Amino acid sequence: MIAHHDFNQIKISAYQQPKKGNRTCGDSYFVSETEEYFICAVADGLGSGDLAKESSEAAIAVIEKHHEEDVQSIMERCNEEMRGKRGSVLTLFKVDFSTRELSFCGIGNINLVIYPTDGTVVRPISYSGYLSGKKQRFKVQTLTYEEGASFIVYSDGVKISSKNQAMITKMKTVRDALRNINEIITPVNDDITFLIGKTN
Repeated sequence: MIAHHDFNQIKISAYQQPKKGNRTCGDSYFVSETEEYFICAVADGLGSGDLAKESSEAAIAVIEKHHEEDVQSIMERCNEEMRGKRGSVLTLFKVDFSTRELSFCGIGNINLVIYPTDGTVVRPISYSGYLSGKKQRFKVQTLTYEEGASFIVYSDGVKISSKNQAMITKMKTVRDALRNINEIITPVNDDITFLIGKTN
């Protein structure tokens, strides 16, 4: 599945594919933009198939309902929602347009890589574990998100070489990058979710 989200300040293209042999992708994602902020989340339910999808969709449903809250509060709500479910890993971040600050929190192996316009690479650090419903502490990182920066978010079903990551940033639009998706990523035997974002 390929989807494009053309917001006013940030453009997003997304690619999803279920694990070979499954009808359902166990990953879910959410992107939205208001006048004040942009929010992005990718959830990967533990395992694959329908039960994994149930957990990832439950986390994303919480984010859709409460995306105006701060990242810490949203993570806590998502964790509570996992009680009685298989569980999920989650990467969540918000960009405040007035301060150009990016607030990030990640638990598990979903990667966010940011490419500022100066050619550097920023990789916010997720910590190990998963959302299980059990009480846990979440650490939110605050970074500067420069105008013109681009980013990718991808689940553990994707492997991307440093060379191909650099190629992504040189493409003029996120749609151009997604057209070359099969050349950019090396799939593994798992669900795949891959998002590309670029500031207008």
